[in-house]
Amino acid sequence: MSAYPQLRDPRALGGRILVLAPHPDDEVLGCGGVLAACAATAAVRVWIASDGAAGLPGPERARQAELRAEESRRAAALLGVSDLRFAGLPDGRLGAEWTLTERIVQAIEDFDPQLVLAPSPLEHHPDHAALASAACAALARRPGLRALLYGINTPVPAGVLFDVSAFAAAKHAALRCFASQDGAALADKAAALDRARTLNIPGREVSAVEGFVELAGSQALEYLRRARELAPAQDAGAPAADPWATTAVITTWNKCKDLCENLDGLRAQTRPFAAIVVVDNASRDDTAAVLAARYPEVRLVVMPHSNFGACETFNIGFASAATPLLAILDDDVVLPPEWLERTVERLQREPESTAIVSTEVVEPQMPQSYLDSPLLARERYMSTFRGCASLARSAAVRAAGGYDERLYIYGNERDLTCRLLNLGFRVLQFPSVRAFHKTPFGMKMGRRSLYYHARNAWLTMLKYAPLGDLLRLPWLVLTRVILRRGAKERAGEVTDATGTIGLGRSLRETPGAFWVVCKASLSVLANLPYCLRRRQPCKAPDFELPLE
Repeated sequence: MSAYPQLRDPRALGGRILVLAPHPDDEVLGCGGVLAACAATAAVRVWIASDGAAGLPGPERARQAELRAEESRRAAALLGVSDLRFAGLPDGRLGAEWTLTERIVQAIEDFDPQLVLAPSPLEHHPDHAALASAACAALARRPGLRALLYGINTPVPAGVLFDVSAFAAAKHAALRCFASQDGAALADKAAALDRARTLNIPGREVSAVEGFVELAGSQALEYLRRARELAPAQDAGAPAADPWATTAVITTWNKCKDLCENLDGLRAQTRPFAAIVVVDNASRDDTAAVLAARYPEVRLVVMPHSNFGACETFNIGFASAATPLLAILDDDVVLPPEWLERTVERLQREPESTAIVSTEVVEPQMPQSYLDSPLLARERYMSTFRGCASLARSAAVRAAGGYDERLYIYGNERDLTCRLLNLGFRVLQFPSVRAFHKTPFGMKMGRRSLYYHARNAWLTMLKYAPLGDLLRLPWLVLTRVILRRGAKERAGEVTDATGTIGLGRSLRETPGAFWVVCKASLSVLANLPYCLRRRQPCKAPDFELPLE
């Protein structure tokens, strides 16, 4: 192979090789020649992410998924590979799968490979791009692991070329197994790519070549960053600064493991964050050390003690954001790879008066009836937002003054929204994108949660509710919140006031609930002058009392 230094013999690949593929057939189209070459000398496992049944309903989807899996098995057998694993994720929706990075990490841990083959981040197909991004985030956890990145629909700027001339026939025969995808056309496409690649190899009789980018896990994120810079080339004359650049703002306290999974999800975004700011409220675990070692790209702010409230630490994070947009994220949220891309695209279609796009949130113990509620599935302008996974215009948040730090924690999103509405802004609920929040569904039980929820709801309404609404609010809270049936909450009939879900149960089950409410009421009275000085009744059409 000395006549062309970059040209290698794939049969030299040995050990344990894990192949990550977005769809059934991508593993053959992208690297089938290498698989056929090393199947006899290496232990090869193919992990296929999607079921290959895009857009089909129930029973038809299951039949198509099994058909695609069987085609992959027949194709793999022709290549000499027998170990295939099918994750069965929805075709066309890999970018919406918030567990994608963790699934790849698990696949690596289960097989413990010496080499991983994965799609290139230069791929344009959304599923390919999502899997490539998630794979790079997973590889970063194993700095010494070798990887080869292959092209499927988009050629890679190959640093490594493998001579697969002796295995091209097997690859093309394997592609013909995919009859549901016009396998003959796939084989012709592969043959054409083979011929195109061999034109760049002087002085050798080579009929088929497969190209890869070779890197170590420690290089994966840097390569992902550079690949993203190449992909969306700016129009001629466009400004260099990205008007949609986004900073992720996270506050944390003693949740190192959850925070790491969150950050892995941010690394796997198909549209990259320009910056990530984590405000650590003096955690007693090893959060700061882990972030410094594993996430050097994160801008970490460590508070001097842990007595700061979430409102204050978030405001510090907001002040640290130098980009036009900021993502407001809890530490225990996990975003799917397409979260930022799709949320930015939605905001781009909105007027500048839309200050926040709030995405849907899925939580443990959330009833299926709630998730399936048509009331929740509709886009609407709201009088609050989900503070664990929302995208905001930085200038609007600054204009409204950020969170009211007197609230400390809970209810701060509605309070901020009232000020945004008074400034002429709006908040859009965008249920087409979902994030996973590890905090269980409904109001958190306990004396602290009950105190701040009860107290802060009244502080906000004293500042912003019109007088007529304020006077009838006690009766409305009693009849429409405290006495509200749990079945109504579980059915998704509570659309926006999610912080009140479970309030009645909390009052019944929290030890000393009566005294907690009394203490909250005394705090409301003590803060009455503060609220009256800041009182600005909200007359915006989107304003609603925290009842529905």
